[in-house]
Amino acid sequence: MLTRRQLLGAARGGALAALAGCERRAELVGPAAPLPAPADRKLIVVVFGGGTRSSEAVDDPRHRWIPHLWNEMAPRGTLLTNMRVEHKVVHLNSTGSIATGHWEWDDIDWSRPVAHPTIFEIVRRQRRLGDTEAWAFVYASILANAGSSSAEGYGERFAANVVEPPTIPRRTAETMDRLMAHAAVVGSLRAGLAAVAECAKLARDTGRIATAGLRSPAARDWLATRFADWKDAGGTTSHDAFLADCAVDCMETFAPAVMMVAFGEIDCAHYGSWSRYVEAIARTDELTWRIWRAAETLPAYRGRSLLLVLPDHGRELERPGGPGFIHHSDFYTNTGADEGCRRVWMLAAGPGVPAGRKTDRPTPLTAAAATGLSFLGLSASGGATPAVLRWGA
Repeated sequence: MLTRRQLLGAARGGALAALAGCERRAELVGPAAPLPAPADRKLIVVVFGGGTRSSEAVDDPRHRWIPHLWNEMAPRGTLLTNMRVEHKVVHLNSTGSIATGHWEWDDIDWSRPVAHPTIFEIVRRQRRLGDTEAWAFVYASILANAGSSSAEGYGERFAANVVEPPTIPRRTAETMDRLMAHAAVVGSLRAGLAAVAECAKLARDTGRIATAGLRSPAARDWLATRFADWKDAGGTTSHDAFLADCAVDCMETFAPAVMMVAFGEIDCAHYGSWSRYVEAIARTDELTWRIWRAAETLPAYRGRSLLLVLPDHGRELERPGGPGFIHHSDFYTNTGADEGCRRVWMLAAGPGVPAGRKTDRPTPLTAAAATGLSFLGLSASGGATPAVLRWGA
């Protein structure tokens, strides 16, 4: 994992003052400034995944763990501070619902695709685009079906390429556990660092990567090169860092029209460590900023890209006898799904988006799909939650 980043200090006065002080409850409509033609626009959705409470993000007075998002990105866009998770507070259900605009999976049977067309399928079908124009980078195999749906007329023919991070065999994981346990018994910093280095080497030596979610030889060849580079590299073995590296390289190589990056390491909160939880938020902030910077600088994306950033859901509030940040409700009964779980946020930044704006109007999380598609001049499937921002042609 990356070491804790030194967090940025003072806020940028004028821009943040505008952000904090301006609220609009009506539907937000982008200004009439010239926009690229819809066919030239790009959509990037970043899921601050793993469950992030607003109290550790946009509601934190010092914004300690989201310095890039708060200081650099939010002043350039519109921040919606009351996005609502209205159904099951589960990573897969929320992420699938973000991708379609409908609440997906009343249960937790994730072996089947979502029921409604995804943003990837809609873009590819309506624009008649090849497979390298749509990508989903997801933190685990449980999201392997995120790129397509079972909707009639859609499915595999129009699916996104789905990239998962490298995995390790069970035997490697057991060896890592023994190495870390021995280092804990020794109790020295040197022993701990040596064990971490050995674990990283084992991960790279024995790691493997799934290719079933890739749609063409071009996509498979590209990922094979990325995976080989990862195995030969040093530094972090963070899954989220791998996804960010791949996403930026994909932007440089294929310049896809639509891309989702679903991070997930914030879910380490389930282990009960506050420091690991907030460190993962800070790392996700850093990786999201990297993707945003690529969209701001790459010629294929500069001035023509909408970035939507939002958590998949929150986590439970602290209460006597409750688990607090460690959990985000019971998966089967929804017990514990409180306001900490259900109230999250979304940042929209790009052409036609009012800058330095904030609204607390309740908005379903599912509005993300239609909002992104509206920017592309397209519509979500019938019955989807309407867009919260709209653009003309």
